[in-house]
Amino acid sequence: MSKNQNTLYALIIFFLFVFSVTDAGALMATGVEGGKGAPQAKQNQVTKSSQFVKRIANNVLYLEGNKSYDLSGVKVIDLTGTKRISQNKKLAELMFVNGVLKEVVLR
Repeated sequence: MSKNQNTLYALIIFFLFVFSVTDAGALMATGVEGGKGAPQAKQNQVTKSSQFVKRIANNVLYLEGNKSYDLSGVKVIDLTGTKRISQNKKLAELMFVNGVLKEVVLR
């Protein structure tokens, strides 16, 4: 390649970069609102936790560490089968939405 072609390619890449950055900045700036206007919608806070299961009895999940949760109205997915790593312990993956238990996956 000649020196002129290299310079031309460098200028094209430079201009593409500059225009892509300025377009992205303009898009971000339009989404920002000041103190006035409609309040933003409340966002749900989702947290997940994994803990070992001590037992499940009477629709109550008892975990190691002396925590227990009522499973009424909670989606429970039981993936405990014969192909588990540990046959002695079950792992519970707990999903909370705004501090309320919504889903339990048993592994």
